Amino acid sequence: MHAALRRLWITAKAILAVGLLATGSLYSANVVDRNGLNPFSAALAEPAVTGSIKPGRAR
Repeated sequence: MHAALRRLWITAKAILAVGLLATGSLYSANVVDRNGLNPFSAALAEPAVTGSIKPGRAR
């Protein structure tokens, strides 16, 4: 009985930890989006055409 309760407690702690991590990351992303401090927002835009990628040879 004691071993089952120990496993249940470990599982509950793991679920709680993952839930807190997810909640914290969603909250911080919301705060960053509201404040406009997201340094990665420009990376989501379409890249500029530079001509650095050459088309493959036709067979």
